[in-house]
Amino acid sequence: MYRLFSELSPDFLIQGFGLHQGENEIYVGKVGGQEVHLLPSIASLEADENDIKIFGVGFTEADHHFRSGDILMTGSDDLLDRAFRAMDEMEQRGVVVSLSASPDSQYLYISKELMDPYVQEWRSRKISFLCLWMVDPIESEGQAKLVTLLRKVILMN
Repeated sequence: MYRLFSELSPDFLIQGFGLHQGENEIYVGKVGGQEVHLLPSIASLEADENDIKIFGVGFTEADHHFRSGDILMTGSDDLLDRAFRAMDEMEQRGVVVSLSASPDSQYLYISKELMDPYVQEWRSRKISFLCLWMVDPIESEGQAKLVTLLRKVILMN
């Protein structure tokens, strides 16, 4: 089962995945036989759920490391691998980033203080997750890329 949350207005995800409103403000649907739930916020995730995959989408500002239209990501190895394969197919540039600044880090850093505790917990519990941030501006073309990328990752079972 896939759990989705978004820092952006979720309308593009609802339309892109053909989701419909279920219980408790959660949008639900299926992608290739896989159940997808769009949660109203990251805080809506059940801490004790097992056998889930978590996807987060959002945005970040451009700086000297990132270009407009780049997709920045962090995640578990299994989903990062799928994301890179999907990006190769799409000819999309993806950059793995860290959410915590470290002088010896091999990854570039982006500031997402609210996300970092969740990411650390998911890593320690070995939960599959993938967080994607598109570098501003995010127009309809960028939103479509995010939906296409997520759809490809879900379908790569």
